[in-house]
Amino acid sequence: MQREAQDLRRWLEAFVFEGGFLARYPYYAHVLASLTPVLDPSVESVGVSLSPSSDGARARYFLHVNVEALRRVPQFLRGLLLHEVHHVVLGHLAHPRFASPERPELMQMAMETTANEHIEELLPSPILWQHFERFGFRAGQSTMERYALLCEARTESLVPKPKDGTRSVDDHSFMDGAAPPASGVPETRRILEEADQKGAPPSEAREVPERRITMAGKTPKELLVELGGATDPREVLYDWKDALSRFVAHRRAPVHTWSRPSRRFPAEIGRVPGRTYRPRTALRPTILVAIDTSLSMTERELSEIARQLRPMSELAQLVIVEHDAKVTRIASFHGELGGVLTKVKGRGGTDLRVIFEPGLLHTTHADGVIAFTDGDGPTPERPPAIPVLWMLTKPWDFTCAWGERAKLFAR
Repeated sequence: MQREAQDLRRWLEAFVFEGGFLARYPYYAHVLASLTPVLDPSVESVGVSLSPSSDGARARYFLHVNVEALRRVPQFLRGLLLHEVHHVVLGHLAHPRFASPERPELMQMAMETTANEHIEELLPSPILWQHFERFGFRAGQSTMERYALLCEARTESLVPKPKDGTRSVDDHSFMDGAAPPASGVPETRRILEEADQKGAPPSEAREVPERRITMAGKTPKELLVELGGATDPREVLYDWKDALSRFVAHRRAPVHTWSRPSRRFPAEIGRVPGRTYRPRTALRPTILVAIDTSLSMTERELSEIARQLRPMSELAQLVIVEHDAKVTRIASFHGELGGVLTKVKGRGGTDLRVIFEPGLLHTTHADGVIAFTDGDGPTPERPPAIPVLWMLTKPWDFTCAWGERAKLFAR
């Protein structure tokens, strides 16, 4: 058995590093090199599992291979290996947010569609996101976003089913049941960091296909930010109840109206407006949370911002706006199931003026703006009509003359 395991390891390394796979998929190759291959005739073709070490200090990923089955379908080998790498780097086995879902069968479908996306190689009858477009699936969504859509469809008595004849392309039994080991996320981070260092395409290459610089449509650095997640403990304990109280006060403030006569000037109907208070439903305000995703924002800063969203969402409705020099993504946030920097776009320069465009503030119906940024970018000369809180991530001079400000990290 030990001899067979060694032969399997040599076969995998030869396939990954001696053929054209390394040149075509450098990041994937280094992730596969971090997995321990094991002969496993119980799986249909391949599968991946995560287990703690004997001392619990470090988790290990295992690549389960049914050699006889793969010999019958060698045309699928590349696609299957890419699929397994996607499960690893997307945190499907390591992150607690994917463990013990209320609807396991829906989580499996969400995982499959996300793991199959961005694979150009052949796969055996894969489940694709396009099969669920009528439920709101779109390209580039995260696993958790798709799981939420499937759960919503189930609540509405719809039965989400993939296209007839499709199935899971790998063994998902390793993702069922117990919570992942505590060292699972650190091990996944280690694999991503190592792949980022060793698998980067040559800097002198002028035109590099996207598949050579991404995994599952994301760079290793973007995957590291996503792995931080919104469910991890916060590094900074900020009193959001106190901070958001000012938005509640603004939302309940009296407003002028022509629909109610002025009590002070009843004879001046049509000339002097009355005043009324906004509805008490405003006690849960809608906050536009702007996240600066420019190159100057570090992975640590973006990960901590993601972790701050969950306690904020318990007090307010959040609309997440990611931006650099332009708005790159707008998504609602619903606790663990919303958009949480799941695919950080942009990473260019910074222009803080874009988040205060009247059209954006109007369409989001925001009662206030909380802007997470290092402050390195131009701001509007005049403030909007709603409160603004700048959450600054660096100790740089911030020259904006309006809005309240606070430090996300003490420097």
